[in-house]
Amino acid sequence: MTGTGAEPSAGASEGASAGSSDGATAAKGAVFIGIAKIYFMLSGFVQQVLLTRFMALADYGAFAVVNNTISIVNNTVVQATIQAVSKFTAEDDSRAGAVQRAGVQMQAVLGSALAVAFFLGAPLLAGFVGAPRYTTYFRIAAAIPFLYAVYAVYVGSANGLRRFRTQATFDIGFSTAKTVLLLGMAVLWKVTGAFLGFAAAAAFILVVSSRVMRLPAGPQRFPLGRLLRYMGAVVVYGILLNVALNYDQPVLRHFAGQRAGVTTADAVGAQYQALRTLALLPYQALMVVTFVIFPLVSRATFAEDREATRTYVTQTLRYALILVAAMGIVLAARPAALLGVIYKPEYVAGAPAMPLLVAAECCLALLAVACAILNAAGRTTATVSLVALTVAIGTGASALLVPRAAAGAPMLLAAATATALGTVTGLVASVIYLRASLGGTAPFATVARVALGVAAGLAVGRFIPGHGRIVGLAATAMAGVVYVAVLAATGELSPSDRAKLGRMFRR
Repeated sequence: MTGTGAEPSAGASEGASAGSSDGATAAKGAVFIGIAKIYFMLSGFVQQVLLTRFMALADYGAFAVVNNTISIVNNTVVQATIQAVSKFTAEDDSRAGAVQRAGVQMQAVLGSALAVAFFLGAPLLAGFVGAPRYTTYFRIAAAIPFLYAVYAVYVGSANGLRRFRTQATFDIGFSTAKTVLLLGMAVLWKVTGAFLGFAAAAAFILVVSSRVMRLPAGPQRFPLGRLLRYMGAVVVYGILLNVALNYDQPVLRHFAGQRAGVTTADAVGAQYQALRTLALLPYQALMVVTFVIFPLVSRATFAEDREATRTYVTQTLRYALILVAAMGIVLAARPAALLGVIYKPEYVAGAPAMPLLVAAECCLALLAVACAILNAAGRTTATVSLVALTVAIGTGASALLVPRAAAGAPMLLAAATATALGTVTGLVASVIYLRASLGGTAPFATVARVALGVAAGLAVGRFIPGHGRIVGLAATAMAGVVYVAVLAATGELSPSDRAKLGRMFRR
């Protein structure tokens, strides 16, 4: 991260040159962003696990609730900004600087408004979860949406120019800074320190990205209204998507507090967060797919190349399904053993809810990929409707199931069930709409082979005799091996697929 965005050599090495194929660009992008996202997932996982060691159960529950609430805003701002800036940059590289300038102006205003709203609304948010002491935490975290809002503009520029290596470097740099600062300050000042470290890491990466990716604006201005109109729709989508990602935690905390009191509710919230930390790994992994496919679909639909669009949709959903199912099997095969190795004993109580929550988040991951494709094609109304349906079903089910469950493991299972009902509904609807509008979907044969592999892998993982951590981890590994073996035996992982993977990793 030492160069400048305006240097020709950087653009030549990282951008797609006129003679490069979109396939080669996508392959390189998948490698760069894939490595960065693996690092991001691992560092985030380390953050969550070590926080359970550095904090008491109630303090970790407080961090989880505030962090998940702020994440709804942070993730919405980042995703909407990156997609808006990337779309208009990818359509015409020559206006990248003008788009970036308009994006910075827009996000400076929006980010400031969000920060003020969070700071002033902190008592209301803390009151909703029945924990007035959270007010301070919400106010410290109020600076983060502003920093994220502006930082995301520079990431969007890198993505739109297909400079995936630069984008990946930003991810790795931010993940490293956040891990060091969040954990270091959490050791000193617990929950308060964790959020101070989070904010400091966001400020650091904003400074770095603005130096690396600052582009010359050029003589012409990009119409701010056009950016605002597109981003407005994507913001609504992003809010709903991040509500879908995070609503189950505060809703669970709300009902648990009403039913069992503050102490028990904090413990239930902490246990559910431990489950979510693992269950969301497939979603985080599939973000690689959305970042790579977005500028390619934007260019194809802008050029009205329907055949290229259909091919992108079909291949993207095929690989996304294969990947997400593989991760889901590993997480769901022996949940008690996995939780027992990673967390302290009091967190293992959530094991019965783990497979259902993993299935729910895998469906949400595939829904997010489908919606990224639709957003790239300019079909933002459809994505808003699909995620609104997901949230409506999930929250309605939560209101029905969670208050009726006993505090502890039954309440965790009820929350996971409600989440699954919402995400399965949204995924099915998105697949139907994608096929009708863009003509592509995951091949039926792939769906059947993946289902067979999942069934075989889970059967082996669950029925291997013996208990304990070592046997459990061995069963988990065997479930994954069986899944891959079934795909290979049925011809789903063909020699051409293996050749493609080989070429990607040799680049």
